[in-house]
Amino acid sequence: MSQVSQLYKLQLIDTEIREKTLRLREVLQAQKGNKALAAALGRMETAVSDLNSWQTKHKDLSLAFDGLNNKVKSSENRLYSGKVTNTKELTDLQKEIASLGRRRESLEEEVLEAMVMVEDAQGEKDRAEDALSGIQADWDNETASLKKEQNELALRIHALNGKRKSLATTIPAKALTEYQHIAKRKGGVAVAKLRVNQCMVCQVSASSNKVKDAREGKLVTCGSCGRILHPA
Repeated sequence: MSQVSQLYKLQLIDTEIREKTLRLREVLQAQKGNKALAAALGRMETAVSDLNSWQTKHKDLSLAFDGLNNKVKSSENRLYSGKVTNTKELTDLQKEIASLGRRRESLEEEVLEAMVMVEDAQGEKDRAEDALSGIQADWDNETASLKKEQNELALRIHALNGKRKSLATTIPAKALTEYQHIAKRKGGVAVAKLRVNQCMVCQVSASSNKVKDAREGKLVTCGSCGRILHPA
């Protein structure tokens, strides 16, 4: 195998290493987070917080209502017990019962409203939980697939690096240095296919002498793009 053929083979390996490494970075990045899952978790946290808040408010209002109800009953029992005989005291007690009654009606409405809000909040929590469960299941499956691909990519890159190292030892140091120098300047593409007399990267025709030298296995560069020419 000519040194140019070796360099072309090396370029194929380097290209695959770059592609696999780029994909590995993408796979690793993809495992760092999921916007849909984050949104579902946020929705769930909000739903739980709202439900707890309304449950607490409903409990507090219910306790206040029970306390007020007991106070009304106590005042009514006192009013109808016959123990209060003073006219002014009776009038004041009746006014107090009426006021407590109005407050009780208002508080009862608040209790009912809070109960409705608890039911709504519970419904939202249930929906958020169902949505989160579905998204979490999808994410778990996706993560498992990404993890599998990650392992496959890592193994392939390791194998390619081994092949590259072995191949590089068979290439003359001067040719390898020139290849690396050109690859650095040309986006990783140091070797271009030469078909008939045309460089297949820049599409410019090479001189007959360069074509002849390239076909003889000599290291020749394209006069236009500067890449090493490899006869197809």
